[in-house]
Amino acid sequence: MGTMRIGRGSAPVASSVRWLIVAMVAWILMRLLRDVGPPTLGSWPITLFELLVLTVMPALTGFALIRLFLAVIQSASGSLNTYTLTSSPWAIVFWLSFAVAMVGYGSHVTASVLLNLLPDVVRNGEFAASLLFFNETLTLLLVGAGFFGATAVILVVGRGAAPPVFGPERPLLALGSIVTYGYAIVYVATQGSMFIPAVLAASVLAILGLWTMGPYETTQDPIGLLVIPGNLAATIILITWGLVIGGRPNWPW
Repeated sequence: MGTMRIGRGSAPVASSVRWLIVAMVAWILMRLLRDVGPPTLGSWPITLFELLVLTVMPALTGFALIRLFLAVIQSASGSLNTYTLTSSPWAIVFWLSFAVAMVGYGSHVTASVLLNLLPDVVRNGEFAASLLFFNETLTLLLVGAGFFGATAVILVVGRGAAPPVFGPERPLLALGSIVTYGYAIVYVATQGSMFIPAVLAASVLAILGLWTMGPYETTQDPIGLLVIPGNLAATIILITWGLVIGGRPNWPW
C-alpha cells in the first residue's frame, strides 16, 4: 500500500494544502484573540475578533477545504466535470460531510450565544441543560463528523496527487498539521463528552493515512503531511493526558 502514485493532473494540490493550513491557523489565532481589543465593535455588542471568528474565518477555512477537494479530484480523475464534482461516491461523501460540518458549526455558534445570554435564574433549568448539550456535545459531534468525512475523502483520493515535497517544506507542513488538526482535535476532545469520539476519529485518520501511504510516502506527500502528523500527535497527547490524570482531560483555559 505504500507505493508512490503520481497524480495525473496538474492541479495545485500542494498550494491548496498550504491555503488550508494558513486558513486554519488564522482561525485559531482569531479564537485566541477574540477577547482582546475594544469591548464592542461600534454599535455592535461584539468585538472585531469575535466577528471574524463567527464569519470570516470559517468562510475562509471552508473555501480552502473545497479548493483542496477540487484540486485532488482534478488530479485523480484528470478533469473536472459534473460527475466527478457532484455524483461520484467520493464527491457525495465530501459534500454531505461538508454540509454536516457547516450545520454543526452554525448550531454550535447559536447555542453558545444563547448560553451566554441566559439569565442566572434559568441557568439550572431544562432549557439551559438542552443548550449545554447542544453546545458541548451534539454540535461538536456534527462538526467533527463532517470534518472527519471530508478529511478522509481528501486523504484517500489525494494520495500521490501532488509531487513529493522535500527540504524545509516537509517539517513546515508537518508542523502546520500539528498546529491545526492537532490543536483542533485536542480542543474538541476536552469539551463536554467528546473525548472518546475525538480520540477514535484522530486514530482512524492517522492509521488510515499510514496504511494507505506507508511511513516513507507519508513524509513526502503533501496530503499525508497535512493530515497524519496532527491526528497522530493528537491521539498520543490525548491518550497520554488521560492516562496521567486518570480520566477525561479538560481544556486548561
